Amino acid sequence: MRLFRKNKEIRISPKYYLLLQDKWAKKMSVLTSDLSKQSLVFYLILFILISTSISLYNVYSGFCTKEDKKRDVEISINSKHLIVTKPSLNMKNKNVLSKQEFENITSFKFYLDSLKQSKEGKKIYDSITNYRPGLLDSLVFIENYYKMN
Repeated sequence: MRLFRKNKEIRISPKYYLLLQDKWAKKMSVLTSDLSKQSLVFYLILFILISTSISLYNVYSGFCTKEDKKRDVEISINSKHLIVTKPSLNMKNKNVLSKQEFENITSFKFYLDSLKQSKEGKKIYDSITNYRPGLLDSLVFIENYYKMN
């Protein structure tokens, strides 16, 4: 079983982007070759005005929300469906771990600490910390929790 699989994302080579850019530039040159300099400047200014107005409208609509939108959002979110209540458990009378389980956990932690002493053991310890990053934190948490109770 492979731990890391190749990313199956479709990637397009940059040379295709350059080819598309070149074709677009040639097509636009053909379309605008017969226009005068004044008309080119006019179309450029028109393009800048339209794109600027669209951008400013998007920024404005992002910052200014209408009251209707706020009311629709408040109506659509109903807190009764989001909160699920469960009966509380009385954990004080219940042992989470038996003494044998706790001893197994502490002996496993001792074993992990002993792996750091040798060179080959250090490799095993490093692979455990890399592939199971939360294991050591869980051991510390369980040990502290058991000692508190």
